[in-house]
Amino acid sequence: MFHSTRYCSFKDGVCEKSNLKRMAVLKGKWKEKNIFIVSTLLLMCWSVGLSAPPPSNRTHSQCQEGSHYLSKEGLCCGKCHQGFRLVKDCSVDNGNAECKPCSSGTYRESSNAFRNCDSCRKCVENEEVVSLCNRSRNQVCRCQTGFYLRKIDSETRECTSCETCGSGERVTQECTPESNTVCECSIFHYRDQMNKRTCLSCKNCTSTDCRQECHQELATPSTVGVSQPSNTSTTVLLLVFGCGFVFLLVVVMILACVVFWRVKGLSSFPSDEVISQGTKSTQKLIQGQHGNVFIPTDLSSASVCERELLSKLPDCVPKEIKISDFIYSVLEQVPPRRVKELVRSLGVSDRVIELAENDYLRDTKEAQYQMLKFWACGGSQGRGGLLTLHLLHDLLVKLRNMELGGAAEELETIYGDYSGDK
Repeated sequence: MFHSTRYCSFKDGVCEKSNLKRMAVLKGKWKEKNIFIVSTLLLMCWSVGLSAPPPSNRTHSQCQEGSHYLSKEGLCCGKCHQGFRLVKDCSVDNGNAECKPCSSGTYRESSNAFRNCDSCRKCVENEEVVSLCNRSRNQVCRCQTGFYLRKIDSETRECTSCETCGSGERVTQECTPESNTVCECSIFHYRDQMNKRTCLSCKNCTSTDCRQECHQELATPSTVGVSQPSNTSTTVLLLVFGCGFVFLLVVVMILACVVFWRVKGLSSFPSDEVISQGTKSTQKLIQGQHGNVFIPTDLSSASVCERELLSKLPDCVPKEIKISDFIYSVLEQVPPRRVKELVRSLGVSDRVIELAENDYLRDTKEAQYQMLKFWACGGSQGRGGLLTLHLLHDLLVKLRNMELGGAAEELETIYGDYSGDK
């Protein structure tokens, strides 16, 4: 057999080839085994690195802000979501902490690392529930209708009854659950210094303080308004004396004319006929400051001299124009969108306009009426609700300046042409 082996190995080479093949197989297995061993060692090193404790000097800032926190073991753990509380810290760095939902009657509104949830708020007296408490949101309360939230100090609040406006006041802001009622004096009223909850009418104002407050409330009047009572009074007195003088002059001229025709002896104007005509004719009573003067209105039966004199008779006593009727006539002629522009040009301030609009929010025409009434009453000086000619003249001038000549002409047709008067 040994011979056979030698023969096989050295002569035919079969044994040598078999040995080489066996060595190649053994070499491949050794390489696979080495690769497995190296991989196992690397995996062990990596796991040891993961399980190694974090540095002892780690701070909260090194954890991901907002979503992680630093545990007592120095690990960065993920926070619990809203509505949950912390039960146990994470066991590996950047792992999630163990959390548990908040129990009934408690809540957490944001992500956290707290071991307890906050108790839900309870609505107190005069409060009502807006939304109920759940594990992620506190209960919301607000003051009931008729109450507002009053701050007692930085931490204490209570619902208090809404205040009501006093006498002469008006509401500028309604009471809400967050704020109290806001009041201010109504138009043409001033604050009573003795009782701050009361506003008195400016008509009853007698002291200097209330006069100043009323003037500030009502605005800067026009040039013919309340701010110049002395000048207006002087003008009225001059008009009265001037009218009286003109009346006397006209009467004297009429008498002189009658005497002249009597002396001439004209048959068409005998003295007794003149008397009879004067008796039968319809007579107009002109009321002046110096007495009553009767003037025949039937000019067809009067003499040429009388007609001539009467034609020269000025309208010294203004036609009585009621303010209320006049204002409605103005509102009929002036477009509603131009009324505010008109009253501003007449000297009515924005403060008065705003007060009138606030007092009559749903009635624009009534608000415009009050604006014009303030202008007209300021100029009438308390003459029993009658409009003076100089105010009528001013209004006609303003209408023409505003290119509302048609409205001015209609008013002149109703109340007369006073474009030349002042």
